[in-house]
Amino acid sequence: MRPGASVDRAMVGATHAPAEAAVGAEEAEGPAPAATGAWPLPRPYDFLETTRMLRVGAWDPTVRREPGGLWRTANTPEGVATVRLRVGDQVCAQAWGPGAAYAIGEVPAWIGLDDPVWALPPHPVTDRLLRRHRGLRATDTRDVFQALVTIVLQQLVTWQEAALTWRRLCSALGAPAPGPIGDLRLAPTPGAIRAAGPEGLQQLGVGFQRARTLLAVARAARLLEQAKSLPTGEASALLQSVRGVGPWTAAVVLGARLGRPEPVPVGDLHLPHTVSWALAGEPRGSDARMLELLEPFQGLGYRVVRLIHAARIEAPRRGPRMPLRRR
Repeated sequence: MRPGASVDRAMVGATHAPAEAAVGAEEAEGPAPAATGAWPLPRPYDFLETTRMLRVGAWDPTVRREPGGLWRTANTPEGVATVRLRVGDQVCAQAWGPGAAYAIGEVPAWIGLDDPVWALPPHPVTDRLLRRHRGLRATDTRDVFQALVTIVLQQLVTWQEAALTWRRLCSALGAPAPGPIGDLRLAPTPGAIRAAGPEGLQQLGVGFQRARTLLAVARAARLLEQAKSLPTGEASALLQSVRGVGPWTAAVVLGARLGRPEPVPVGDLHLPHTVSWALAGEPRGSDARMLELLEPFQGLGYRVVRLIHAARIEAPRRGPRMPLRRR
């Protein structure tokens, strides 16, 4: 937890007047939260952009945005939970379910409160992007299995297809989430994925290869959770020990979902063009050229990729848009 935070694991459930004031008249009706917490707001801090990648598509049933905050569900080691986050002068959280206290303790990692202001080696493009996006932080969901499921679903399909399949998967295999919002869902557990089997997953729109990979991930889920505490290189090797998880999947899991600054996703159809266009003004690129351009940012490659995404920079496209993801 961040230094100066007004609540920690031992204080979860205590009453915090600022948290109550932040929710105020917009308090959700229903059961009282089982745990609450509040943290100082980092300066600068861009909540909307920082948390953009927590959601898999606009209709993700595990995450719901609302003005000034969001709801997020979680499968924690202590049980399921639903967390409501509100951002004002500080970040205030309420949580429901048996995993409420544990989830409150994970909030700073989820939304980047523990992440310091980014610093990169000098470069005219990234210098400008850093000035424009000084409030961007890295998010760490602290859930390797869910991270893998969301990224495996993006292998070799469009983003829209992956988001739709994720919604189907959660609706069919995820349990209803605790708390006052009736239609929020929990992500599928490893047991639910294993129980569905290849046929059940394919009926939900998961292709054969991706279904096989999801089942392999579900069988190894307990071992794979070690990745969140391993150095990035070792974590990547562990993830890729599962059949169907290649360099692209491992890099995106670690960078986009687990907050690591180093990994660069190779094997992506569009990313080399995007990075080449952003950093060198070259409309077409390759993995080799992308890695060459990112070499000055050694150890911070995903930070650069994330800044480019935040700026919505895209290389000029030739032909129809088909954002395929590799393994």
